[in-house]
Amino acid sequence: MQTEFIGKNSLNNIKKIISDLDAKKILLVTGKDSYKKSGSEKKLFESLGDTVIERFFDFEANPNIKDVQVGIGIISSFKPDLIIAIGGGSVIDIAKLINIFAAHVIKEKEIYEFVNKSESVNKPGLPLVAIPTTSGTGSEATHFAVVYIGNKKYSFAHKYVLPDFSIIDPSLSYSNPAYIKACSGFDALSQAIESFWAVGSTEESRGYSREAIRIILSSIEMAVVESDEKSMDRMSLAANLAGKGINISKTTAAHAVSYPITKFLDIPHGHAVALTLGSFFVINSYYSESQLNDVRGIDYFDNISKELLNLFDCSGPKQASEKWSQIMTNVGLETNLKSIFRKKNIDYDLIKKEINLERLNNNPVKVNSSQIEDLFK
Repeated sequence: MQTEFIGKNSLNNIKKIISDLDAKKILLVTGKDSYKKSGSEKKLFESLGDTVIERFFDFEANPNIKDVQVGIGIISSFKPDLIIAIGGGSVIDIAKLINIFAAHVIKEKEIYEFVNKSESVNKPGLPLVAIPTTSGTGSEATHFAVVYIGNKKYSFAHKYVLPDFSIIDPSLSYSNPAYIKACSGFDALSQAIESFWAVGSTEESRGYSREAIRIILSSIEMAVVESDEKSMDRMSLAANLAGKGINISKTTAAHAVSYPITKFLDIPHGHAVALTLGSFFVINSYYSESQLNDVRGIDYFDNISKELLNLFDCSGPKQASEKWSQIMTNVGLETNLKSIFRKKNIDYDLIKKEINLERLNNNPVKVNSSQIEDLFK
């Protein structure tokens, strides 16, 4: 179970956490620049009191195994009582990874194998506080973390990966540039939609997703374009709800396709997912019983699809796809993946090899290779 603190100035709860745990030494895992720019450094400083602090921030934007090894070494030598991760999804992910990996005695040559053996995890790490400074990834609410080994992306999942505490203080996201807000917002909206229709969805995950979708659709444009504080506050809550949704269901086809878009086209994750998710409203509307991945059947998926369209106030999948593109345009995001792909002049075979097949199987409707290729060409 996770203890949550949600709302403006909820960062002040750090004092109580430190006191309750009697923490004397704290490892701060932060972004290189965002820690100061977001106001986190200034706001957190007063709460840390006279604790001894070590800060870990010198790692890649997409966590890789070498960065994890460095972090494990810092934990081993510094011996903190508490880890506080404050930043975007990558910051929180790397804090999760180093915390669990450091709790297990792993030789350097064995760490690569450990990534693929989450069943080897047999104990929790140190108490971990996750504090997002963007409203999108929901990493503070999930029991998995992404790590790269070479150019290959892995998702490490275990119940002990879930942070012990999460603090959702929306004021930490206020200073983000409009593009980051837009990418983060569409990441959260994509997660919510995918969690709603995923094979792994449950009534609980759909509850989180349903509320997240409602909040984001009514808030994202004001949050991004106008920097309206109430709207940004609502986006922070929605991102957390979407994270709780995918923590149960996991993601689907749009996320599967997004990874090589980020890797080869150099597009931030949230934008990369948004570039294809609108198309999946249409792709997922062509199905028969035999084309469904979801064993709950055609009547169940008919009802889910209708409810999702109602949430978007749309009469059909094509209209929902068009509305998706219009919202992207309204918040300043490029919508034409085919145009981006042509300009980058990337070999499609590279894209194809990197698509996460596990996520395709979690998509409610079977997706074939020609449908995926058509998104790019």
